Amino acid sequence: MTRKLILQTAILVVFVQVGYAQNNCTPIFNSLANHKMNSCESKEFEKLELYKKDKKGETYFQKAGEFMKAAFSFTGDFNARPSEVQIYQNYVNAITKAGGEVLYNGGKGVYGKLIKSGDVYWIRVYTDGSGWYWLETVKEASMRQDVAVTADEINKTIREDGKIPLYGIYFDTDKAILKPESTPTLTSIAGFLTANPSITVFIVGHTDNTGDYLHNIKLSKERAAAVVNELVSKYKISKTRLIPDGVGPLAPVAANNTDEKKAKNRRVEVVAK
Repeated sequence: MTRKLILQTAILVVFVQVGYAQNNCTPIFNSLANHKMNSCESKEFEKLELYKKDKKGETYFQKAGEFMKAAFSFTGDFNARPSEVQIYQNYVNAITKAGGEVLYNGGKGVYGKLIKSGDVYWIRVYTDGSGWYWLETVKEASMRQDVAVTADEINKTIREDGKIPLYGIYFDTDKAILKPESTPTLTSIAGFLTANPSITVFIVGHTDNTGDYLHNIKLSKERAAAVVNELVSKYKISKTRLIPDGVGPLAPVAANNTDEKKAKNRRVEVVAK
């Protein structure tokens, strides 16, 4: 019996692989063998409840970003369905094999963290013993700002404060490539500059304190340069009016001790010269 259980578990592990897609919903891991995905929902921004247990004790916490939840059901004979231990151990193996970290494995499910292609994924797997199990993940991200600041608001704030922090400019993770969602805010910056042709501004990139300091300085400068290049090439703003620079984590507007506060520090500022 023990040998049979080990062999069955080994077979299941083979089928847990990164990258499975159905109905435009893409779980980070495949289903177990002899299971089918019954449903999958995704949300652009949602929170995932997580759990960690170590020598320091128990910790409940949340992570927010691109959310996905998939439900899987066993397609074989009900009495041959895999146990809770088998399901959980398979995902422990999958997370570990992919270079991730298992935060907890026990009666509450499996909780893990995985960095893939520069993106941070938080993972939860749980079952009720009925032959069904659920996989939930969040790809960590800041909420997209759908309501962009207007050119008039930029003008008013700069005249009053000398600068304006902007949170509607988005980049690929750890890169200086502008995302299409940045267009409304870039259009507003261009509108402000067009309406005020005598103004020259600094475009300043800011990061939080995650990672290497020198890397963040370099990244913030490259992102500021990307904004300037977009304003020049797409909106025909004179390059002589735009001075790109970046200060990495050196000018935070909040403490870097929570995800929400770190999000406030990741920004681009337009500063009057």
